[in-house]
Amino acid sequence: MSLLPFFQWWDTSWLGEAIRASTWAFALIECFHLIGMVCLLGSVVVIDLRLLGLGMRHQPVARVASALEPVTLVGLGTMVLSGVMLFSSEAIKCYQNAAFPWKMLFLLLGLITWFTVHRHITRLEDDRIGPIRGKLLGSLSLILWFGVALAGRAIAFV
Repeated sequence: MSLLPFFQWWDTSWLGEAIRASTWAFALIECFHLIGMVCLLGSVVVIDLRLLGLGMRHQPVARVASALEPVTLVGLGTMVLSGVMLFSSEAIKCYQNAAFPWKMLFLLLGLITWFTVHRHITRLEDDRIGPIRGKLLGSLSLILWFGVALAGRAIAFV
């Protein structure tokens, strides 16, 4: 089954056409996309470094994750909303781009991991997390979210 009709529908949507017709809309939306990425990656890095035992060792993981959760969720929401807008303006380009499926795969796995395992583990007391589980989760999370960012950046070059 080809996804081409789905991509064509997005490409010809009123949103995609409006963004393409504007001289400044794509650049402005991309700025918000990058701001969202900075918020998401910044908070994820702090939490995951704490899970890896590489930062904020005197703060419980649950406290760090709880304090940064609003920043993470705002960043994620901003990225998803602006990402849909950017996608709609260049859906056919994304369909033909080898990096786009990788970005979507990393994003899907990152979201699944974040909203299941990551949120569960980071709400536990430190002694219940354990060093190995914390290191595995922190490493996986960093790989997935930086995979989203790197694959997204590769879209412009592939």
